[in-house]
Amino acid sequence: MEVSVMKKWLLIISATVICVAAAFLYFFSLTPKGDTITSRESILNTAISKGNEWTIAKELELGGYIVSGAYSADNKSTLAIFEPTGNGDYKFSTSTNRNSDEIIVGGVAINGEWYDLIWFNGAKTEYAEITYTINGQVQDTLRYSTDDMDIISIKNPEKEYSIHVVYYDNDGNKYE
Repeated sequence: MEVSVMKKWLLIISATVICVAAAFLYFFSLTPKGDTITSRESILNTAISKGNEWTIAKELELGGYIVSGAYSADNKSTLAIFEPTGNGDYKFSTSTNRNSDEIIVGGVAINGEWYDLIWFNGAKTEYAEITYTINGQVQDTLRYSTDDMDIISIKNPEKEYSIHVVYYDNDGNKYE
């Protein structure tokens, strides 16, 4: 009789362990891993409080990190940084958020290097002009084609500077 009771308890404990393991595996499989655009969009929907229904429009790889330019259904834009976690997965690190009619100017340190990041999703533009002022000296203006609305990244070794960004469309209209 005792063997039968012991077998019942063993069966109950085994069934419980299997159910908990199955629930854990199911939950783990639902957690976005950041390994695809769709999963990074899902991460943005939970990580950024302003803006909903994020859509990634452009991405850029920098030193193993992914920089995503995205817009939301309620006219917000973001430059989001995804940090590699290993096995091809990424986690949300940080973001710079603006209204869609504003130019996003942000930056990120990756592997000890600083990158200025610039993106504008507010209008179709032809080019961007970027001017740095370092130690009070205005530097030569940099010009980037923006036909494809790509994210601009500029490796910058300077510690203190200011940056001015202007986008232009095909008709010469200026966005700052």
